[in-house]
Amino acid sequence: MSKIWPHIDILIRILHIIIMLAFVGAYFTGDKEDLHQVHMMFGYILLISITIRVIWHFLSPRVSNTTPFGIKKRGSMALMTIKRAISHTSSRSIFSKNSIQLISITLFQTSIVLIFLVIPIVVVLGYGTEHFYSHSLRNLHSLFANLFLALVLLHFSTLILNSIFAKRFQGWSMFKMSLEDSKITQYMALFILGLIGAFSFYYLAM
Repeated sequence: MSKIWPHIDILIRILHIIIMLAFVGAYFTGDKEDLHQVHMMFGYILLISITIRVIWHFLSPRVSNTTPFGIKKRGSMALMTIKRAISHTSSRSIFSKNSIQLISITLFQTSIVLIFLVIPIVVVLGYGTEHFYSHSLRNLHSLFANLFLALVLLHFSTLILNSIFAKRFQGWSMFKMSLEDSKITQYMALFILGLIGAFSFYYLAM
């Protein structure tokens, strides 16, 4: 039996980009009534992408012998970096280069976990706001959308800081498209791109 190993495959990279673009699109069209249809389209794209991401987490080991990092793995990584940062800064200056680097890595890993948790809440509240017309739900949706934006900014800023310490852009692996993955993974990535494109066209044409 083939060994299953952690891997950021091309489908995960594409979903990462789609989720990022969909949230940016949804956030900046949220308060514009004339772009409400576009806002909802981005929201549904987020829902589709998150659902596929969860399904792929469990399907990937069966079809490609790889398994994407999930919330449990990311949580363990974040907890490990938090313990390292606390242990290091308790015995050294918090303003030293090593301390700042450890804190930055900790915030980066923690932001990933929190983003995983907040995305579904934003999407569910958005769906509820649209269909139940509740002012309270609308306020909660805005609150969590702003929280999500703050987490994204934290994620990006710590990525840049970590890249400066490492003297190379560490986010390149998430955007570098590779054809080294299994054929089924590549076909799935193309299918998802086609699905998102077809859905966007259909939704806007409604």
